[in-house]
Amino acid sequence: MRHELLDLVYKPEDLNFEYYNKIKDLGDVELEHQIGRLTNFKKLLGEIFLNDTKGDIIEFGTWKGFSLLWIAYLCERIGIFDKKIIGIDGFIGLPDAEGPFQKGAFKNTSLKECWRNIFYNKYLYDITKKNVFIERFLYSQKENIIKRLRHLGVSKFSFVHIDCDLSSSVKEIFDILIEGNFLNEECYILFDDYGCDSNLGATVDSILLNMQKEYEIKEHSSTKLTKNFKLRRKFYEINK
Repeated sequence: MRHELLDLVYKPEDLNFEYYNKIKDLGDVELEHQIGRLTNFKKLLGEIFLNDTKGDIIEFGTWKGFSLLWIAYLCERIGIFDKKIIGIDGFIGLPDAEGPFQKGAFKNTSLKECWRNIFYNKYLYDITKKNVFIERFLYSQKENIIKRLRHLGVSKFSFVHIDCDLSSSVKEIFDILIEGNFLNEECYILFDDYGCDSNLGATVDSILLNMQKEYEIKEHSSTKLTKNFKLRRKFYEINK
């Protein structure tokens, strides 16, 4: 059976705040969500490029690869060709239920399908595809994930996209990031489900509050369901 590859769906030229402000109150939840978060992806990656911010890119919660495709596509449009772009997912669905998300949701995919959606995609140059790595892990497999990231040559991340739906998974992801010391001195962390009716937003706030001992943390951008933060390690200029 022929596999239909992912499409970008949304028009790249619509990814701007003028257009987002026009459509955000129309009542089309999906349009607002996607245009908003993709516009913020574009803005954040643009800042990383302009500031020559070091560190690779990672996404936790890749599913079929839609947002990973957009991240890779935006990187090549902006001119970022020197960063690894890594997607991690268990590809078995959600392990628990929380808020609007049911146990087992998002299991209708596989590592193979996600891989095909990226590496056979017409929107990406071959040079971009060489930077993309898709890994199958549960977030509870902390040691294995850290070991794999080290094997890939990852030292730090400048851009972390978290689309895991569950507050328990957020805790596991931060265990990985902190124990592996993967956060760059300046970095962005994006939370896709922050505004959902669940415990995820409160969990994120609690984690970031504890991190304020080491980082200056500012809200960078948001939509109705997403929130993004810029982190800067304190005393960075002194140690630079």
